[in-house]
Amino acid sequence: MKNIIIGTAGHVDHGKTQLIKALSGIDTDRLAEEKKRGITIELGFAHIPNDAGYNIGVIDVPGHEKFIKNMLAGIGGIDFVLFVVAADEGIMPQTKEHFEILQALGIEDGIIAVTKIDMVDEEWLEMLLEEVEDYFKGSFLEGKPVIPVSSRTGENIERLREEILRKCDRETKRQEDPRLFRLPVDRVFTMSGFGTVVTGTLIDGTCSVNQEVFLYPQGIRAKVRGIQTYGKEVEQAIAGQRTAINLSGIRKEDIGRGDLVAAEGAVTVTNMIDVALREFSDSDRVILNNSRVHFYAGSKEALCKVVLMDREELMPGDECYAQLRFEEPMALKRGDRFIVRFYSPIITIGGGRVLDVRPDKHKRSREEVLTLFETLDRGSDPEVVQAKAGSRRFYTEAELAAETGILPEELQRIVGDGVAAGMLVRLGDGTVLSRQKYDQMTGKLRQLMEEYHAENPLADGMPKQELLSRLRDLWHLEQDAVIQAIVNRLLADGTLTDKGKAVSMAGFEASFTPEQLRLKERIAAQYGRAGLEIPKNDELYALDPDKRVINAIFDSLLSEGVIVKVDPSYNISAEAWKQVVAAAKELGAAGGFTLAEFRDKLGTSRKYAAIYLPALDRAGVTVFDGEKRFLPGGRR
Repeated sequence: MKNIIIGTAGHVDHGKTQLIKALSGIDTDRLAEEKKRGITIELGFAHIPNDAGYNIGVIDVPGHEKFIKNMLAGIGGIDFVLFVVAADEGIMPQTKEHFEILQALGIEDGIIAVTKIDMVDEEWLEMLLEEVEDYFKGSFLEGKPVIPVSSRTGENIERLREEILRKCDRETKRQEDPRLFRLPVDRVFTMSGFGTVVTGTLIDGTCSVNQEVFLYPQGIRAKVRGIQTYGKEVEQAIAGQRTAINLSGIRKEDIGRGDLVAAEGAVTVTNMIDVALREFSDSDRVILNNSRVHFYAGSKEALCKVVLMDREELMPGDECYAQLRFEEPMALKRGDRFIVRFYSPIITIGGGRVLDVRPDKHKRSREEVLTLFETLDRGSDPEVVQAKAGSRRFYTEAELAAETGILPEELQRIVGDGVAAGMLVRLGDGTVLSRQKYDQMTGKLRQLMEEYHAENPLADGMPKQELLSRLRDLWHLEQDAVIQAIVNRLLADGTLTDKGKAVSMAGFEASFTPEQLRLKERIAAQYGRAGLEIPKNDELYALDPDKRVINAIFDSLLSEGVIVKVDPSYNISAEAWKQVVAAAKELGAAGGFTLAEFRDKLGTSRKYAAIYLPALDRAGVTVFDGEKRFLPGGRR
């Protein structure tokens, strides 16, 4: 069963609500004030019965300029518009405003209903129909059906109904993948015995009973307890349906109009977006750089600052790239359409498309920034992925899918093709980088390592923790996993060499002078003579005025296995360490042993025994229970 949402549009008192009643039998004005004043204030909802098997929902929007924000809360999720122009008045201010809004929101199809034909003569109607057709020339409504109707007499209502059904035969662009599920909330209330209920137009995906969903931008988790579409209980709601969802695990007070109920990851919560922005041709205002405006997307309204990327002002009829910086978190996805209204007075001035939901904070009038905008606006999906993977942020495939709006399996194919073509690099932790970005990062790493080796020719390599710290600063990165993934890739391809506690460029070896090599031999011999009696560091450092030379010799002897570090401050010869391990194993085989027993077994001082025992624990040779040490798995 196909699901279609129709939205009305047009000037106040042009008969939208009466037309819907004539088509559906439903009076969408439900508020007492609406009845009293005879105008629509809030969104109204109806459905058109038919024998063609369609679910046809209708959203009746307010026409009065004071209630445009209510109109915007409902019009964005429609498939096509029923544009209403009254025969007795013709094109009026809100006719023009609604029409500009529809164009900015990307609505591509519709029917023009000329209402109240019973109130004019035939000659006037003929002139009015020509005026209407002329006004919509060059727009998405050019050439679309123009049907004169009377809701009071019923004239041509059936003809209009037939035209609506023909429109419903067209293919819908809505996607029904459950991972894309999004429902902008336009009403929230509680029902006795049920709890919290939200309503809205299900604009993407599907939603099922017992499904876990999220409330955005708050990030609150909830569960779908029940679903209604068009007054009927259902197990699943599908994109294109007016839907009411009974939620458990969430209070009415936690939700408001403009919030979004969605699948996890279907949107990105952001305080800043990149957009293509157009000012309406009929606007009498100019959007200045750093202007504060009202922003509308889905059913959400928020305040934001407009940063124009390549100019100081946006004139009526012009389009440019801009960055919108919000005063509160927003839940959006790439491709979303929006409307902006002047801050004060609040009048509609423009709209546009979301290009990036998690951009960097751009500097204006930069060629590379404008090129990025152009790619995000007009590029293919692979080009958009390439641009995102080359930005300053770091993305996994799942994050790229969420931010670009590309389904995960298609994103995976795009990344695979990019990797095969050498345009993208996929790291071991799942991060995807453009080849250019990867080469720039690894080029800086090579330079860092080469400079370190030049400054520290005696060091076996850069200590790993120092390398991690330096790369955080060099790459402006906080994600250690990404840093480690790049280092691991360079280790795997032979660019870097792992030297235990240090990393070096491949082929690098610490280069000692002949004099330093003789000193190294003296120190190795001194460790050998000391046996279990650990040489004092002060004595060793006294052998050369440059402490770095002695440290480099220590590192070299450690990496060669000549000496063993038993404590941050102490090393002993490898032969002496073998004695220590052998004594511990012999005592451990006979049962647990104390420090005193170990001291006596080695025939050394308590001081040295106390240094060796924790080292044995760290090495996994022994296990300490607080009193005695045992071999791993031994009796305790």
